[in-house]
Order: sequence, then C-alpha cells, then structure tokens
Amino acid sequence: MRTSPAPQSTNTMRTMRSYDDFTRDADDADTAIADPTATTTDDDDRRKRTKTTHAASRICYDWMIVLGNCHYARDRASFTHYRAMPRRTLVKNNIFNPHEELEVAGVGTVELRVCRTVRDGGASSHVLVLEDVLHIPEAVCNGFNPLLYGSSMSCNMEYWEGADRRGEPVWFAVPYAGGTRLVLAGNPKGASELIQGRYYTLSLSITPQERREIFDAMAC
Repeated sequence: MRTSPAPQSTNTMRTMRSYDDFTRDADDADTAIADPTATTTDDDDRRKRTKTTHAASRICYDWMIVLGNCHYARDRASFTHYRAMPRRTLVKNNIFNPHEELEVAGVGTVELRVCRTVRDGGASSHVLVLEDVLHIPEAVCNGFNPLLYGSSMSCNMEYWEGADRRGEPVWFAVPYAGGTRLVLAGNPKGASELIQGRYYTLSLSITPQERREIFDAMAC
C-alpha cells in the first residue's frame, strides 16, 4: 500500500530515483531540443519570452549553476513577482560575450521547487526563493548562482549539492550540456537551447554602475 503525498507539503515523497535516473532525464531532454531549421527567428522567440503568457512546453527549465554576481531567468513566466524595466536597459559588461549587449527586461522573484538531495533519490523537495533575478530574454538558459543564495556547496564528478547554514541539503545538481543543472522537483519538461558537446559560458557579472542603473530605473 502506497501513501499519497499530502497537498502543499514541502517534503514531497515519491518513488526513489537513482543518480542514473537523473542523468538519463538529461540525455532524454537533448532529443527534445527545438529544430534549428524552424522558420521562427531567434529574435521572434526572444520577443515572445517577454510576454506574460507562455505555453508550458516553451518555458525553459534549465537552471544551470553559474558564477558571477547575478541570478537570471530567460522567461517572464518563471517569475512569481515581477517588475518590468520602464525603459530599455542594456548590460554591456557581461561574461556571455564581452562584445555584445544584453537587454534586461525586468527584475523579480523566482521560486524554484527543487529536489533536496541525491541521497534519497530526489524524494524530498524544497523551495528556493531567489530575489532580484534579472529577466534576460536573450539568455540560452536560466542561471542559479549558489554564492548569492548563502548556502555551502560540495562538488564531485557525479553531482553538486548545496546545504543551508545547518548543513541540511537544500538542492543538488547533475552534469548537463557541459555544465551542472539543478534537479527540479517533478522533472518539468520545456524548451532547451543547450546542446551536448557544445561549450557555453553561462556566468554573468554586472558592474556596480550597471546595477545602480537597473535598480534606480526600477525605483522610478
């Protein structure tokens, strides 16, 4: 006899999953990457990401571990609280490509329900609340910066794990497309632009001046 999880519980119990299950999910996701020969242009896709309504299949659920000094999200639909930038604001000094500018469309809060630890097969979950997340429609994925979350982190070849100040695990991530991706509870499926075998520079840093410009504009 199996017990169904109680609604609204932060520890959602389900069938135990192994590390191989999580990496198999990552491999399966590679086959779902959008056809690069599709007629819709990249610019059209990026404009659509700024809209409030999104088809679930088009939302990006790739939350990659990044460095720098920002969290960022690709899709407007990822935010639970959001403020659009009142004017066009560009980030000129970025690690994605130092010769290009990125538009910051807004700033807000993102709540991510993630699996706590690989040690219980991802059976327990936890909500990460990320503040001051930059909305960057041109990003190829989402960026979670564990240094901004205030947790400790341990890394090995099979998985990375973050813990709170008491040492309790609160998230883990597994290798994906040359980086490391958070394991989200429920394993949601959506759009992915990351391709195995291709190198990506995903960390993002903004200068103090750029940060002032962004948050001064939000205060207007």
